[in-house]
Amino acid sequence: MKNAFKELIHYLDVTRAYIKMAFLSIIEYPSAIIGWLLSNPIQFIVGFATIRFVVEEFGSINGWNYGQLAFLYGLSVISHALSMIFFIQGWFLGFYVIEGEFDRFLTRPLSVVYQFLFTQVNIFGLTDLIPGIIVFIYGCIKVSFSFSIKNIALILIMLIGATLIRGGIYIILGSSSFWTRSANDFGQYTQEIFDKTTMYPISMYPESLQFILTYIIPIGWVSFYPISDMLGISRVGGISGLASVITLAVGIVVMIIAAFIFRIGLKKYESAGN
Repeated sequence: MKNAFKELIHYLDVTRAYIKMAFLSIIEYPSAIIGWLLSNPIQFIVGFATIRFVVEEFGSINGWNYGQLAFLYGLSVISHALSMIFFIQGWFLGFYVIEGEFDRFLTRPLSVVYQFLFTQVNIFGLTDLIPGIIVFIYGCIKVSFSFSIKNIALILIMLIGATLIRGGIYIILGSSSFWTRSANDFGQYTQEIFDKTTMYPISMYPESLQFILTYIIPIGWVSFYPISDMLGISRVGGISGLASVITLAVGIVVMIIAAFIFRIGLKKYESAGN
């Protein structure tokens, strides 16, 4: 128990060092920071403006009014930003395989999974938080959301689970590179899928697709189900708050599956020199 605690402290110290290096590296290029601060928020604000246009034309989207959609959209973007900070490596796992980056990980006295996830903390992902927080606050005002201790806890639980679901899916898709030996960039594909299924109510899709997005590829738990619960639109199992807890549970399961697939794939890894 004592050794496990010391190991945990060691990993936390290493993580702090990695985050510090990530901050130091980006401040070396201030123009890049400015560019990201301008471009990233714009794409999400434009996306939200499109939703407003649709609502103004048709009144609602599958029964969701503008304020509810703002709430949904904002939290979806926030979980996206968190996944970009901690799990964007999954998008480029193929390049690690092709370029032999895992050689370096395998020679260090640290978990390969840990190194893969935390040696490249994407601080630029913080720029995605800006539009997400703005739209979320706007949505809270429109739906008169109460920031009680319970609701704040449910939001935090939901965001942790949603981030794990997103990150786990990134890693699962990226791990296919261990078998294909190709540098496939899944970033664009996963971004499009998540945009279309987490920023809008999945109830607008056919029941067959809803089933897939709920039980097979659990994207529906990223935002739709927990937010429907929070806003009182629908209850999972008739219990308030249960959907957020399920989101966290699903996120943990998806991440465990992702780590398992990653470890199996790693056994197939061959150095770039072979």
